[in-house]
Order: sequence, then structure tokens, then C-alpha cells
Amino acid sequence: MYQISYTKRKDKLLKDKSFNSKNKEIIRKFLEWEEYKLKRKEGLSEVDERSYKTLYYYTSRIKNINKWFKGKVWQDLTKEEIKKVIDDLEDGKIVTQYGKRYSDRSLYYQMFQGKFFELAGKKHDARDIIEEFAIKGRKDTNHVRFIEEDDFRKIVDCVKDPIQRGLCWIAYDYGENISSLLALERDSFKKQINPDSNEPEYLIIFSKEILKRSRTPRSELNNYPETVKYIDLILENLKESDKIVTNKYIKNKHLNSMHNPNKLFKFGWKVAETFFRRAVEKSGVRCMPGGERVTWKDLRSSMACNLLKKGWTTDEVNARLGHKPSSRIIDKYVTYLALDRTRAKKKIFDGSLKNLQIELEQQKEYNKLQSLRMENLQKDNEQLRNEFKLFADKVIGRGKDILKCVDKFEEKEIEN
Repeated sequence: MYQISYTKRKDKLLKDKSFNSKNKEIIRKFLEWEEYKLKRKEGLSEVDERSYKTLYYYTSRIKNINKWFKGKVWQDLTKEEIKKVIDDLEDGKIVTQYGKRYSDRSLYYQMFQGKFFELAGKKHDARDIIEEFAIKGRKDTNHVRFIEEDDFRKIVDCVKDPIQRGLCWIAYDYGENISSLLALERDSFKKQINPDSNEPEYLIIFSKEILKRSRTPRSELNNYPETVKYIDLILENLKESDKIVTNKYIKNKHLNSMHNPNKLFKFGWKVAETFFRRAVEKSGVRCMPGGERVTWKDLRSSMACNLLKKGWTTDEVNARLGHKPSSRIIDKYVTYLALDRTRAKKKIFDGSLKNLQIELEQQKEYNKLQSLRMENLQKDNEQLRNEFKLFADKVIGRGKDILKCVDKFEEKEIEN
């Protein structure tokens, strides 16, 4: 998909009349160099889909750069002109189509300091400005953003279409990026029965072809039964091969002719963003703790927070997110949720509990010993009673014998 889009964008750029011929030559050399670099970097014989995605985004940035420098030949740019564009980006005078400051300006600064401006002979001028004033060009995103599970359920309840609702559950349950989830196909899913709970579950295979390059390919199981329910529904829906699409852009077009028949979601990022935004607005849910609007990316961090609070270790959560074991991204959520302090208190509690258990065991042993002593005393008392009874019987018997003897003696005395 990105291969087709990139090829169209590239051809359009090289034919665009707003670009002068010298800049077009730089664009052509730069994109050819990037294609070759990405292919060799990944050890591929051909450019793959993920690389085409990177190249596709380059075409958008190149178009913006040409606009910011007002179509001037890049080789003729002065240091002051380059500095002005950088200052305008930093000061928010250059904004996005939504009227907002560019949040990740560093992507453009990398091009200014890299191969792109090197071909124009302006790499060192840009680097001098950026290094002299220590310009980073990246909005600080090192803050916590997540929603609680109950709030996620509120959002899902506002999604009407069951296929779209299923995408929400998969995003929250498995915690992968929306672009990767939209690329999932039938073969990515394996249904099985959990040997412990005897309930159905789905194993999703996240292959490297659909993941970000920094993400680890992996297989993950669902945590929620709702996810199984909606995946069943989505896979069943793939059998509907006769569906026709008609809207203001498309007229009576077969759905499977627009998408791979095995592709789970027959829509793109724009549709996903639109229906999710509407559901969020309708639910009234906002991110904690800052109150920002909930995005697809926030479902990923929300899943991580949910699992951390349920006792998963940071290593287990990192593995589910596809992060490397050395990744420290999750630490900010551990700190915010005070899990380290909670665990420290838990250790103290566990220590106290252990001492109580030891004392209880000692008390049990003492009680057991006392019980044995009482049992032995009862046996001794019973034995004494029996011995006393035997002694008493003997005394009484002898007493009776003595009385008989006395009676006989008295009888003899009377006779005499």
C-alpha cells in the first residue's frame, strides 16, 4: 500500500511546477539514496513496505521545506534564511494545517543536518545553527497519559460498529500501535483453548513486517473474554465477499478489490481516527492526569498501567509492549502510580505478616504441647482413680473380713 502511495507522491513531486529544476534533482538523488540505504540497512534485496512508509513521509516533509523556503533554490540559501526557518518553527510561526506548532521539528532538523541538505551544500550551515543554540526540536512527551479500564469501556460503548468496536478491544488488550493493528490479517490469529481456564483465547502473531522497526516481533495472548468475542465476529465477517462500497469518493466498488481479502480491517488510519475521536468526545473521557483527549496511542499506555496495577512486573509489561528488556519507558508510569513505594510498603507488610505467621506457628506448637500435657494429666488422673478404686475395694473387702471375724468372736463369747 505504501509502495503505491510513495511512487505516486515521488512522481508528483518531480513533476510539480512549484519546484525548480535544481531542487527536483536534489529530491531525486536524495530519495534514490534513501531507498538504497534503507534496503541495505535492513539487509533486503528489495525495499520493503516499512521502508516505503518511511519514504512516503519524506515526500511530505520535502514539500513543506520547499514551501517554507518559498521555492528558492536550496543551493542558494544563506545561513540567515536557514536560521529564519528554524526560528519560525521554534517560535510557532510555522504551523501545521490544524494551526498548531510542529511537535516533532527534529525530523526536519535531521534532514537539514543530513544527506538532504548535504546534496544542496548547506548541511554545515544548518548544523552550526542547531548545535550553537542546542536546538532539539522535539516536544517533551515524557509525561504520563492513560485511562482506567472503566473509562475505556465507556468509550467502547459509544462505538456503534461491531468491527470498529473489536479494533478498540484488540488495541486495549494487546497494546500495539494502531497502524500495526490495521495491517493484521487472518493468518495473524490462532485460536486455542486455555489449559488452565478451559476457555477459548487468541494468540496474535505480531510479525516484523507490520511493526515499527524498534518493536520486537512477538506473539501475545488476549487478557479479556470480550476480545475473543469480537475477534470471532471479525473473522466471521471476512466471509462476506460480496460487500459493495459506495460513498462520495467511491462508486459501487467491491470491498475485496480495495483490500486484501484476508485483511481484518477494510479501512485505514483516517477512518479509525475519525470514529475513535467521535466515541471519545461522546463518552466525555479524558486522559489522566492532565485531561488530554484520548488517542489510540493512549490505549497502549493504559494497558501497561492496568497490567502494572494488577501485579505484572515491568519486564513482563515491556515484553508485551514489544520493548527491549533494557527499555526504561515504562518507568515513568511505575513512578506515577507509586508502584515502587507500594511494593516497598508491601514488603514491610509481608515482613510483618511473616513474623505473625512465625508467631502463630509457635503458638500452635505451644497449644499442641499444652494439649498433650492435659491429655497426659487426664490419663494420670484416670490411672490414679483406678488405682484408688482398687485400693478402696481392697480396704473395704478387708474391713468386711474383719467385721466378720469380730462377729464370730462375739458369738463365741456369748456361747461361753
